[in-house]
Amino acid sequence: MPKFRLEFNGAICRWCRSCELICSLIHEGACSPSLSRITITIDQFNAEVSADFCRQCDNPACLRSCPVEGAMVIDERTGATLIVEDHCNGCGSCAEACPFNKEGTVIKFNPERKVYFKCDLCGGKPACVDACPTGALRLKEIER
Repeated sequence: MPKFRLEFNGAICRWCRSCELICSLIHEGACSPSLSRITITIDQFNAEVSADFCRQCDNPACLRSCPVEGAMVIDERTGATLIVEDHCNGCGSCAEACPFNKEGTVIKFNPERKVYFKCDLCGGKPACVDACPTGALRLKEIER
């Protein structure tokens, strides 16, 4: 089974944030960075950019911490850890357990639906990668 991860190259990112907009549009039906599964942070003072998204860990703490059976699963095709929003009770244990979830930028809460969400790699064809005009985002296959 192949496993995939997103990679980000800040050196070629042009800060357009198209990735955030397409992600939220595809998943939530609205162009809203707060509903995107990728978070772009721009430090204009130092002219630096970073991207936060699920790293699709080999041994995901979020999955192990979830108390609801079936609320988090591994996608057999991509190896991505998924939140099954129909089963999520909104407890936030996944967000608390994630070591990369600084300030809620990897696993986010949707206050309208009262569920958590994170990158699901769009089933293996991430919309953010397709929307990035510079190629700063790419999907990388990880050898197992």
